[in-house]
Amino acid sequence: MQQRPNPGPRRPMTRREYEMLQRQRRRQNIIALGILAAIAVVIIVAVVLILSPSKPARDKAVQPVNVASVPVEDGAASSGGTSVDLSDPRDGSAAAATEAANVDPTPVPSPTPVPTPRSGNLRSARIRVVGDVMVCESQLKAYKSTGYDFHPEFAEISDVLSNADYTIANMEGTVGKYNKSSYSGYPQFNCPQTILEALKDSGVDFLTLANNHMLDRFFDGLKNTVGWVQQYGLDYVGAYRTQEERNTPTIYEVNGIRIGFVAYTHSTNSIERLAKGLDPGATAYGVPYIQKADIEGDIRRLREAGAEVVIALPHWGEEYVKEPSGSQVKYAKRLAMAGADIIIGSHSHIVQPMGYKDFVDASGNPRRVFLMFSMGNFLSDHYKIQSTDCGMVLDFTINENSDGTFSCDNVGYIPTYCWQPTEGDVRILPSGKYLSGGPVGMSAAAHDRLVASFYEITAVLGDQFQVLDS
Repeated sequence: MQQRPNPGPRRPMTRREYEMLQRQRRRQNIIALGILAAIAVVIIVAVVLILSPSKPARDKAVQPVNVASVPVEDGAASSGGTSVDLSDPRDGSAAAATEAANVDPTPVPSPTPVPTPRSGNLRSARIRVVGDVMVCESQLKAYKSTGYDFHPEFAEISDVLSNADYTIANMEGTVGKYNKSSYSGYPQFNCPQTILEALKDSGVDFLTLANNHMLDRFFDGLKNTVGWVQQYGLDYVGAYRTQEERNTPTIYEVNGIRIGFVAYTHSTNSIERLAKGLDPGATAYGVPYIQKADIEGDIRRLREAGAEVVIALPHWGEEYVKEPSGSQVKYAKRLAMAGADIIIGSHSHIVQPMGYKDFVDASGNPRRVFLMFSMGNFLSDHYKIQSTDCGMVLDFTINENSDGTFSCDNVGYIPTYCWQPTEGDVRILPSGKYLSGGPVGMSAAAHDRLVASFYEITAVLGDQFQVLDS
């Protein structure tokens, strides 16, 4: 193999050649740094565009008042804890079977939103929720002489209702006079709109209207109710005067957190079938029935409109039963899989269990949902059926996490009792405050019942959640 000749010793570089080489290397380094800087700028811009928060959702639009929606004036003058079992339904009744047949057993969930990581101050909102607000016949008689001033009913509990960033209640029945009909209690609830003033003044901010009594004064009564709720400045969900209102996502901001709401009822007591000449709009869009609702689509549209947290408020199950029915379990699963973060039910008139449910959705994402099956009665003259004379104030905090997700934390509750000093004069009391002795004028029998109701509620809810004083 031929060898290459030895080139011999290299000639030393002159100073001029050395300086030229140094200048060439400096130019190459500058060019390389420029290229790297340009690439870094492109990467930073791309990351900012991808992770920038979505446009804040506006508050739910108040529909313009038209002739059909003007309220009718009164003729004379509102983390941690137990795991909830969402196993297969235990309800074998024919009604539950019929209802189950209308439910897609494998609903397609709405897309899971991609959390936006945040730094700096994280948002937080303390929420309180109460159950059924009912004005019965005896209450109408007791308060007629006062011009239906219902403020005394809430006097002992208003501090509790106000001790939150946002307070929610279920308004069971229609408000405001319907034509020339008198106000009425069971079975077709219609009470003076002054109940809304008392609720508002006592700290309530939001009403869910989807319940089995929302057509008690037919579609006109529903429209009248929505009009009065708006006039008193209360937020709401669950009753709609037009298809446009039904299609508008319900989102309200609380401490900067955009909370979306959905609400459904399992029935309207067959009024939709028995009432002659009922406007078809009442069932087409006025009342959202859970059996035929597009739950997945409703929650997806909330997310698309900017909702960061979704609260579902179903009116469901069986009355006077302390355990959830099979249909409640079925719809709880469906709501959770569709993307609801918090589910708070009503209708049983008795407190039912609450807790957390961990599961993996259809997209493979782990989720934790807080579920309260029923809040019980908050305001009512019920006393003949065990445990219907009491309820609770649910308390929890929605916290924003550093990874952009939200959690339902610090769950607690305040047991309440409906005391009647005289027939129909209902006073809502925070039970824990009076365990050692009732307010002035309370009989020994009434105090015994208050104490018993307190322990009935704590027995249902267990010891995993804190009982609050106020």
